[in-house]
Amino acid sequence: MEIMFDDLTPEAQEKLLREAGVSKPEDMHWDTSPVAIVDLREDNHELDEDFTEDIYDYGYEEDEL
Repeated sequence: MEIMFDDLTPEAQEKLLREAGVSKPEDMHWDTSPVAIVDLREDNHELDEDFTEDIYDYGYEEDEL
């Protein structure tokens, strides 16, 4: 499933532009390309723990929890 810039609420659009450090969606080609692609296939929900630990950086160390 593709999520296009225009699919976002105005507030989400503003936040995305601000976080990306750009002033207009064309700067990131979001006027013609999706901002995100979500894969909803069932087999993707069976990720092993090592893989998910590698791709997610929560900004803190485990001993800080």
